[in-house]
Amino acid sequence: MLAGTRDQAWHGTSRRSRQAQQDTDGLPITAMGHHDPDSQTVTLVLDSATANIAIYAITAHAQEREAHLREVQLHAQDLPEGSYGRRNRQAIADRETRITTRLRAIEHAYQTAIERDAAPESARPLRSLDGTAGMEIDLG
Repeated sequence: MLAGTRDQAWHGTSRRSRQAQQDTDGLPITAMGHHDPDSQTVTLVLDSATANIAIYAITAHAQEREAHLREVQLHAQDLPEGSYGRRNRQAIADRETRITTRLRAIEHAYQTAIERDAAPESARPLRSLDGTAGMEIDLG
């Protein structure tokens, strides 16, 4: 820890930043996005390594949201029926469920995309896991 602090003070870098630079594989990063205001969709194009990192982060975030959802639901059970606190916890749980559903839909779309055969099927949108209209994911 002292060596890292010393390096940062003397050279403006730390061992961690040098190590991060050494861990890169030298391949270029591809991260592009396109927003279509008419369909209200965003299309992302990522290289494999960047996509893997993004999906890892999305999965971790979905797991955290699911854990929070369980905590909120558990706490809501102790509150009186019809109370403000219980209604508030239900609203929080509903919001966490919607967000988690979207995160899991992204994860599912990614898994579907990487598991396709060499001869891809025609591009088709996937419905979200909860079947809500307007939440299609373009896998093309």
